[in-house]
Amino acid sequence: MAGAAALIAVLTVVSRLAGFGRTAVFTWTLAPTDLGGAYLVANYVPNFIFEIVAGGALASLVVPLLAGAVEAGERRAVADTTGALLTWTLGLLVPLAVLVALLADPLMGLLGHGLDAAQQEAGARMLRVFAPQLPLYGVGIVLTGVLQAHRRFAWPVIAPLLSSVTVILVYLGFTAAEGRLARVAEVGRGGELLLSGGTTLGVVVLSLSLLVPLRRLGLRPRPGFRFPADARARVGGLAVAGVVTVAAQQIALVVALNQVTYGRTADVGVYNLAQTIYFLPWAVLAVPVAVAAYPTLVASRAAGDERAYRETLAPAVRGVVLFSLLGAAALAGTAVPVGHFFFDPADAGTAAAGIAGFAPGLLGYGLFAVLTRALYARGETRSATVATALGWLSVPALALLLGRLLPLADRVLAVTLATSAGMLLLGGLLIAAVRRSAGPAALAGVGRAGTAGLLAAAVAALGGAATARGLAGLTDGTPTTAEALAQGMLSGVVVGALFLAVAWLTDARDLRPLLAAVTRRLGRRRPPGGSDGPRTDQHPGERGDGKETVSS
Repeated sequence: MAGAAALIAVLTVVSRLAGFGRTAVFTWTLAPTDLGGAYLVANYVPNFIFEIVAGGALASLVVPLLAGAVEAGERRAVADTTGALLTWTLGLLVPLAVLVALLADPLMGLLGHGLDAAQQEAGARMLRVFAPQLPLYGVGIVLTGVLQAHRRFAWPVIAPLLSSVTVILVYLGFTAAEGRLARVAEVGRGGELLLSGGTTLGVVVLSLSLLVPLRRLGLRPRPGFRFPADARARVGGLAVAGVVTVAAQQIALVVALNQVTYGRTADVGVYNLAQTIYFLPWAVLAVPVAVAAYPTLVASRAAGDERAYRETLAPAVRGVVLFSLLGAAALAGTAVPVGHFFFDPADAGTAAAGIAGFAPGLLGYGLFAVLTRALYARGETRSATVATALGWLSVPALALLLGRLLPLADRVLAVTLATSAGMLLLGGLLIAAVRRSAGPAALAGVGRAGTAGLLAAAVAALGGAATARGLAGLTDGTPTTAEALAQGMLSGVVVGALFLAVAWLTDARDLRPLLAAVTRRLGRRRPPGGSDGPRTDQHPGERGDGKETVSS
């Protein structure tokens, strides 16, 4: 599992850097304008509707439905289940995409209260082009789950990289055609179509590129709405859990976005950047551990092997805790130079406050990634659903409260602090649920790792912030982009060094295997022409050295 997580992390770094580059290019070319705000709100609509209607259900269904059959070598059952998932996905989401296109105007009015009439009209036109993203997202989620159930982890990380490169080229092409920081009144319909159509092309690349590794598996999905008998018995509970969970999540995100639109014109773009930076350490540090552990958790539970389940889960949770706290320290310690790198002085402070506001919630969000999977693997969908819904639904309530308590100029900070509080509540509820279901042994050592990580994060964040402040004092006034980049990089190095030093002194037992796995993966070179799968004389999903097979 450690080797798989390390490879996922390495590939995710590259993919997320590309995603970060996409956000940076968007911030530079369009984000602060009225067109940028309309674009972000319109592009959020298909994401929101997909997640509410199908995204949560699909994300929670695919690996649990397939992992046991994959482990047992039941290829016919895997193909039939995959075919049923794809059939239901397209049967539901294609008509929904048509409906979104028809209702684009009222949808933009509903989500974009703070936008003016011209922004809403432009957003509605773009939304009609964004509507086909709905079925494309669904196909991508199913194919990702199929590959992960087969322990093919690389392509689901590579696909977002290809998508990000596509969208970056679209942003640059749009800027070449319409000019940098173009406003709604200045952009023709052709430029608008280039922006919206190119963004949808990025989703085509994101989803359909996964057909390449799927073909290598040799699966022949059979279209049809009927699931195999074993899968039918589990579909309902998992689907309901996913729908309720993601509905709560999307409600929180919609309220957050709505609250931000009432602030300054640039606040939507600032919030988008802060959220992107928040997702970066989560995706790079926490999610790879959770994703690598998931098939093993499902297979162990299906085989009735509680010992293997606990021995897989406990180190995964400890790793997620340490990595999440490292990420939180990095967010807090580098927030100021990152804000100055992306924005002018008028918006840099808002961005820095938003990034720092997200930092505490990274721990809870990391636990969400691993512990919901742990509960789904056990069939404990109800407890996972209740915990997750309570955590996410606390976010909009807190966002509304903090929005009233803090000045309008601090609306981004209010929303990010509300998100952090909700995620910490969510993480605590999930820990309690897993402890009740799987026993204390499933969380062995988590308290030790948490204590060490909190201490290390506090020292590292303070050290990084002090470094950034000291470097800023060496410049005259507002730092240039190059100076902000240098300050951010040096502050990040200080954060990493201090965190690792303190964590090593207080919890080397948990830190050592994590560092060893990353070092081993970075140092290993795969021979050319290597097989995509495990050797036929080995247990499925394992190699001779005991690590999961990870192939592209």
